[in-house]
Amino acid sequence: MRRELSERGVSEELRGWSFEGFPVQPPGGLFLFGVSELAGRYCRTMRDLYLRKILRVPTPPSVKVIRGIVFHDICHRVILDVKRVLFEEGSKVSGFRVLEGLLPQAMGVVEYSLGEAERRVGEVDREERGEILEEAVSLYRFLIIQAAAKVDWALSKYPHATADSIASVAIPPVVERKVDGSLVGLGRELSVDLYTPYNAVADLKTGEVRSFHPYAVTGYALALEAEENIPIDYGFIVYVKVKQGTPRFKLKCFVIGDEVRREFLELRDEAYEVLTLGKDPGKPPRCPKFCPYYEVCSGGES
Repeated sequence: MRRELSERGVSEELRGWSFEGFPVQPPGGLFLFGVSELAGRYCRTMRDLYLRKILRVPTPPSVKVIRGIVFHDICHRVILDVKRVLFEEGSKVSGFRVLEGLLPQAMGVVEYSLGEAERRVGEVDREERGEILEEAVSLYRFLIIQAAAKVDWALSKYPHATADSIASVAIPPVVERKVDGSLVGLGRELSVDLYTPYNAVADLKTGEVRSFHPYAVTGYALALEAEENIPIDYGFIVYVKVKQGTPRFKLKCFVIGDEVRREFLELRDEAYEVLTLGKDPGKPPRCPKFCPYYEVCSGGES
């Protein structure tokens, strides 16, 4: 990716810090968008935005939404919990201490996370709840074991390092990094799943691979560039699934180049136009069943 970046580069006019000129400058100040609102292009006509923003139709609850919230929370929680153990243990820190301190609480952590997700979105039936619970416990345990192994690896390589130094080597540095994206027409309190000081951001996904997923990382990159005035060149999408009790990960890496930046900004401007007009843009010729609003539109609600 470094080679690709050096060959292609990123145009200055498409950096987030160029928010005072076209095409990065927002079309107006009436609406600010969440990154997922723009990036989740299930609906080609943006009728989902019209339903959510103009008619105030809430996103219908679903098992996929609940699972996504829980998996995100577990991934974030593991990072925070491991860092807490490292700092509490100090010079006595070890991978075994991480396992000993965190593995027994797996069920409690997941129960709490699932309960919070249901309170936010809506309850799922007993069988579905059991499946999500089992998958999330497997994910939590898997991540704790991986983190413990990474801690021991760091200790073996740097035996005189402090707990803070071990944490910086073994654990992703910043989780849920807050950023104000209003300079580029995005929300004032965006949350980046994972942020590193290496000009890179990562986004966690728990569903199927979709062609529009790189847009989310691109939106976060533009917001960070605008607020911090630093280049964000590399994007990572981490796909997380649990099958037969075993977590599986797939990684997509890409340079956040000119093409994807232009496409994201065009989506932002199109969304702004839809909301400014305030008229139903209509359904696309074909509605994908995986769209969160599929049942709403197919049921004839407007």
